[in-house]
Amino acid sequence: MIFTPTQKELFNKNIESLSNILLKESLKEIKSSKFELILGKDNLDINLKDTSDNTFLYENVI
Repeated sequence: MIFTPTQKELFNKNIESLSNILLKESLKEIKSSKFELILGKDNLDINLKDTSDNTFLYENVI
């Protein structure tokens, strides 16, 4: 996934607010993801596609 500068800033703020140090450090180490965010026309139509095998996390989103 490619993030906008605004998304990166929000992600970093959320990471810094974590109180669990181990979780914070683990999340900071993530550099890439094999998932693609899929957004539909409806605000509730959100899914993740595994780009390694083109499967979706959820079968029936809405």
